[in-house]
Formats: sequence, structure tokens, C-alpha cells
Amino acid sequence: MIFYKNLKKHKKTFQKDIVFSIFANGVVSNQDDLISKPNECKEFYNLSVSDGSLKTGLGFRDLQVPASTADLETCHGFDFSEKIDEIDGIWLDRWYNTDVEMYVYTLLMIDSEFVIWGVPLIDQYEGIVWSKSNKLSSYPTYECQYRIENTDCSLFFSEEGMLYLAAYGEGIYSDVPALISGVVHYDNFFGITNTNRNTLIYTTNLNLKEWSDEESSAIEFLDNRGSFNKLVAFNDYVYLFREYGITKISIYTSKDDFSFTHLYTSSSKIYENSVCVCGDKVFFMTRDGLYTFNGTSVNKVAEAYDKYFKKLDNTKCSSACLNGKYYIATKCDFGDGEQIGCEAKTAFVNNVLFEVDIENFALNVYRGVDIRKILTVDNPYMSKLCACFYYDHKQQIGELTVDGKTFTNINKKMWKSFETDLDYKSKKKKIKEIIINTLYDCEVEIKSDEETKTYSFSGSEKEQRLPVCVYGKNFQFSFSTTAQNCEICKPMIVFDVVS
Repeated sequence: MIFYKNLKKHKKTFQKDIVFSIFANGVVSNQDDLISKPNECKEFYNLSVSDGSLKTGLGFRDLQVPASTADLETCHGFDFSEKIDEIDGIWLDRWYNTDVEMYVYTLLMIDSEFVIWGVPLIDQYEGIVWSKSNKLSSYPTYECQYRIENTDCSLFFSEEGMLYLAAYGEGIYSDVPALISGVVHYDNFFGITNTNRNTLIYTTNLNLKEWSDEESSAIEFLDNRGSFNKLVAFNDYVYLFREYGITKISIYTSKDDFSFTHLYTSSSKIYENSVCVCGDKVFFMTRDGLYTFNGTSVNKVAEAYDKYFKKLDNTKCSSACLNGKYYIATKCDFGDGEQIGCEAKTAFVNNVLFEVDIENFALNVYRGVDIRKILTVDNPYMSKLCACFYYDHKQQIGELTVDGKTFTNINKKMWKSFETDLDYKSKKKKIKEIIINTLYDCEVEIKSDEETKTYSFSGSEKEQRLPVCVYGKNFQFSFSTTAQNCEICKPMIVFDVVS
């Protein structure tokens, strides 16, 4: 008997694995697929990634305030819908009560008919909302806290003049121009008017109720840096943020003794509502991305996120700073075909809140919330980021939480990798096992150039191993959940490479 040698060639396989242990890096690159590492993040939202695991992300709940300074833990909210049809803006008011020798903090709101309302931030009245003023006939162009004649007040500027609003008095001063920004520095008040955006006005009379054109002066810049947007007092100077640049104003002893230094020229429009002082930096955003300014130079930050808002008009963004974080509510295009939260509506203004660490620029993405304005509420009794909203939540004031919900709606949460060849180019692979630690229900989607499969996991304190079968040469992995909470730690994908 003759035995012939088996000449049929069998494909050899060997097993490999990929561990997703770098969640803490967030979005690490805006480069093309197949260039990045297999476990790097292309996109994530509504998750916290700061400690390396995927955890419950940001949310909003109804604003809660304590009833007394003696008990800051027992809080209650407000039902604004009883009196206010739509909250179009929010501000913080502070005044010193000489009777009790302490500051009183109030949250001010304006409705669609330009009536100003208020609620105390230490509220013994159990949620009563009261009208502060109904004297405005248009939306204010600018608001600031101020002090006139030893009295703390809030000033609202509009086309009809200045509304002076104090604890025991109010009035309209029609001679004051409609300002869009202003600062006090070295006994000078500087302002930008709504009517002439190329002119800086200033006066040494800090009692703005006595404003007169004869006592004020103006400086006009006619160059290619565009109109004036915002004034910022920072590092002992006044900085003028313009559409396409930043100008430093140095003030000397004489009333008219100023010098101007043009520090930065931008190739893209600077959004005035994005400009915010955060510690030793000023953050701002242009059509090209996020930047910081330290008083002398400008640096681009969080470049991996540029793709989200490039070429969009974010004029109606809003920004604030709290507890070492810069926040900006803005509009983004994720380009993934998903409709998260407010994106399911026919129209939205903003759909994302970015939270940026001012030291290391790590960034959280809160997607699906349509914010009109964000406001820092920071006083001896509380430290909160508050917001008012468009459309569905237009009668609510929210405070930022880490509970994975927008009021009663649970936020969908997702982390997605780049498309990857798993470092084995042109070779066919078989995904054979998912190993995961997840305390809450979640799904893992594996998408290849041949097929897409989704696997569900129930929350457990034990490690879970699930045999799977997905073939292909290139793969993309995503971890997602529609549960309120999330905690996914160090998942592993096991695969075979067919040589």
C-alpha cells in the first residue's frame, strides 16, 4: 500500500488580544482611521473617562437651594412654570445687607416679555418666585454686577438705556449707551457700545447713572482685526477681544494716557460668548477650535475635538468657569447619524456642553442638551454651574450633576474606537471572545468590513466572558449604554489572526 503525502496547505492561526485600558486619554487624535492605535478613542460622549474606566457622565437636575445657612444639606427647588413662560437669560445678583451684616445672593432671570424675576439662593420662602422689574422693552445687550454710591446693584444695558436694579431701588437711565461689554480698571470705566463696534468708550466717572457724552471719551480702531466683542480685566491689564484679534490696553496715570498693543491676529472668527477668564488663562473658541491666552501668547488646546465644531456658526455659544474647569455650551456635528437628546428635534441651537480641565485640558463631552446660557454660582454656601435652556426645558433652571440624566431623561452614553486592522494589515481576523467588567447593563458593538454584531451584557460585580464570532480585516469597537449609570473597566477583545 502506498501512502501519498498530503500536500493541502492549512492556514495557521495564532491568538492575540487587545485591552482597552487607555479610556482616560479621551479622544486622542483627529487623524484618519487605520493610522491610530487599535484601542484609541475616536469619539465618546456622556461618559466620564478621567480615571481610565467608562463611568457615568454629566447631567442636569432642577436647581436646588438650601433654606438656611445653618442647614446647607436640606434643599428644595422652584416651579418657574407657574409664573414664567420662558427663561431667556440668567444672572447672579449680590448685595450687602447691613442689617444682618452679610451678603445676599439672588438668581435673576428674564422672560420672553423682558420681565426680570428673582429667587434667593438661600431661600426660606420655600420656592417663591417674585418679579424684580418689568421696565425693559428689549432683551439686554449686557449685564454686570456693579457698585454705585456704596450700593451693590445689577446693571442691565439695552437700547433704551441702563436699568439700575438694587435691593431698595431701581430706575432707567436713558443717557447711558447700550453696552455689550464693560470693565472698570484703574478708576476708568471702559465699554463697547452696540451701535459702534469699532469704538472703545471710557470715562473716569464711575457713577454710570450720571453718564454724559461730555465726560466720556472714545478711541476708534480701523484695522483688519474686526469689530470689538468683549473687554476682559486680566493680569493688571485690560484686553480687548475683537472678531479677529486681541489688543492689550495699558493704562497710566493720566486720564488719556493709554497705550495699545496688538498681541494676536486670528485667521478665524473669535466667538465673544466663549471668552472666559479661568485662573491664569483666558479661554476662547473660534471656528477652528479652542484656545487659551495667558496675557502674552495664544495656544491651541484640545485639537482632537476640532472636527466636532469646525465650520459651524457658534455665535450663540455660552461659557463659564468653575472649580478649575472651563465650560462651553456649543453646537457640534458628530457626523455619525445619531440623534442624541435634543438632536431628535427639528431645530436646536446648541447640542453639547464641553467640560475642559484648565490645567491638563482633559475634556468631557455632554451631548444632547440644548443650553441657552450657563452661569457660575459660586458663593460661601454653594458652588454650582447653572443653566437655562431652549425648547423642552425652557421653563427650568438646571444645575450640573454627574448622574447621567438631563432632568428625567437618561442620556445615551457611548465610546467608539477608530477603525483598526488590529496591527495586522491585510490579514483576516476572527474576534472570538469579549472579556468585560461592567457594573451596569451595556452593549458592545463589533463592526467589521464583513459584518456588524452587537452583544449585550448585564451588570455584574464579576468579570464576564462571552464567546463571539465576527470575521473581517478591519474592525471598529464601541461600548454603549442607555442605562442611567455606567462603569466599564478594562475590557479585552480576544481574536485569532489567520496567516
